[in-house]
Amino acid sequence: MTALSIFRTPLSAALRRLSDLEWLAVALAAPFLLFPSVRPLLTAVSLVLLAALWLLRWVVRREPWPVAPFDSALLLFTLTIPVAIWVSALPELTLPKATGIVLGLATFRAVVFAVRDQRSLNLALAALCLLGLAIVAGGALGAQWADKIPVLELLANRIPRLLTSLPDLRTDAINPNQLAGALTLFLPLAVALVVGWRFHREGRAVALLLFAGRMAFLILVVGVLLLTQSRGGWIGGAAGLLALGTLWGLLARRRWMRALGVTLPLLALAIGLGAFLCAGPERASEALYGIAQEGVETAVGSVTIQGRLEIWSRALYAIQDFPFTGCGLGTFRQVVPILYPLFLTAPDQDIAHAHNIFLQTALDLGLPGLVAYLALLGVAGATCYRCARRGSPLLRTVALGLVAGLVGLHVYGLADALVLGSKPGVAFWFALGLIAALPRVADWEATQPWPTVERVHASRATPPGPRLTQYPLAHPWWTATLIVVAIVLLSAASYLGWQVLQQVGASPSHPSLRIPIYPAAQGVDVRLEAPPADAGWVGSLEIATFSTTHPIADVVAFYTGALAEAGWETNIEAGDATSWGGIYTRDGGYSVCLLNVFDIEGEVWASIVCGDKAEPVDIPSLSPGD
Repeated sequence: MTALSIFRTPLSAALRRLSDLEWLAVALAAPFLLFPSVRPLLTAVSLVLLAALWLLRWVVRREPWPVAPFDSALLLFTLTIPVAIWVSALPELTLPKATGIVLGLATFRAVVFAVRDQRSLNLALAALCLLGLAIVAGGALGAQWADKIPVLELLANRIPRLLTSLPDLRTDAINPNQLAGALTLFLPLAVALVVGWRFHREGRAVALLLFAGRMAFLILVVGVLLLTQSRGGWIGGAAGLLALGTLWGLLARRRWMRALGVTLPLLALAIGLGAFLCAGPERASEALYGIAQEGVETAVGSVTIQGRLEIWSRALYAIQDFPFTGCGLGTFRQVVPILYPLFLTAPDQDIAHAHNIFLQTALDLGLPGLVAYLALLGVAGATCYRCARRGSPLLRTVALGLVAGLVGLHVYGLADALVLGSKPGVAFWFALGLIAALPRVADWEATQPWPTVERVHASRATPPGPRLTQYPLAHPWWTATLIVVAIVLLSAASYLGWQVLQQVGASPSHPSLRIPIYPAAQGVDVRLEAPPADAGWVGSLEIATFSTTHPIADVVAFYTGALAEAGWETNIEAGDATSWGGIYTRDGGYSVCLLNVFDIEGEVWASIVCGDKAEPVDIPSLSPGD
């Protein structure tokens, strides 16, 4: 044995132990990757440190990347990131998102490497719950709470706001809607951990302590999610719990629970359609998102429903123009006002994302990135389902809680987004890493004796159900029930579609106006027109005309109160017994409206012209007497 070989073995063992500390390196690098602009030098050092550890593991363990079901989809996803960074024209916006994605991938990698058996799975679950507690605490102590529900508003305002600012944020406070989006990922997992708890008499004190911790985590998540008053977060959380109950029922041993798992989503769909049909489209929209002209609180401010639809249309335009590369990672907030101006949203309002996770992914990474992202979600769902079927009770609990959390997060993401690279987004990659490690834990369980790990015995496994052709004969009552439910749902859908077609054919939609139309108006005509050339207008002009038989004094009183309540400033205003009009501005003089009202032989005629100016209007304010 040579002297070199004598030292090679201890050195190799030390390097192998060092490569196993990748999770610690990720934890130390996380603050600098989350806030890269605070300490740019340390951010660069963190990236170099992670790259060095990855290379070290490749050399000493021959593991360049963990073997997981996500490999193909993750490879395509990773290849789109350098392209999205390269095409960006705004590096100051791209850098925080890029480092956030790198942190997410590093977290995914570290979790998959670290979780190998049931003990490491429990430790990883504890770390994920601690991350959730950090998000709950940071959000609760730094959120600017909404004022939608008085009782919840009163409770939320009792929480002291200790985090007055965070680096790399364009707002002074954490928006509760984004906090709610992050909590939709944790809510089903917290419920699953409580429901799937099993009492062991040999460790009574420890078991009770763990159960108390799970209950406390669930209470905190539910409480803060309620305090956010986010309708999108509530809907996402409800969808996640529905998915959890459905999957748990489908994988149960008892037949009635499997039948409940089938009927639960159908029942929820029937109740939702019934409520929608009874309330009507307008009242349902008001219940979910407030009145049509009311601002909807999002992670970037207040956006009306019409404004949200307009943002989606601009996102589709950008995807059409940049289908393969995207418009640049994190640059949507600047690309929109330059290439795709908004008409229904104030020009000084920051629209950080497309308010849809799938549209935003295509904007950031292009259509190849969206395909890879959808593949990641599909593989995650299939992996969780397989592990829940063949794993222990603990593995089933974790798998169902994680996949239900992904469902809730992406139902929330249909009308909002927890975008790639965002600071709470590291929880998504942590959960994805746990899902990727579940097959390895299931394989480990299969090799353990019964006293070591509690597994589902083969005789108690879910028996295969009857074939589709035999099911009606084997279960006549359930078959009849399903047929009745299907007929009701098809009838409701047909009626709803007919009503929508009638409304579309009878009354085409008009462009929205930024100030209200007089309630007793007749012959209302609202349209968009191109502004005169070289007049300083940005985008189209909103023009409305109408008439009314009400006295001109009533019309003047209505608009005087409505304009003042909406925050419009009077720049010029004049009138007499037969005419009245003025110029009104808002948003620092960028948003302008011109009103003219005339009384012609007892009938009042009015015209409204609104638009956005490239430069703020500077008109000396005049008093009515001037």
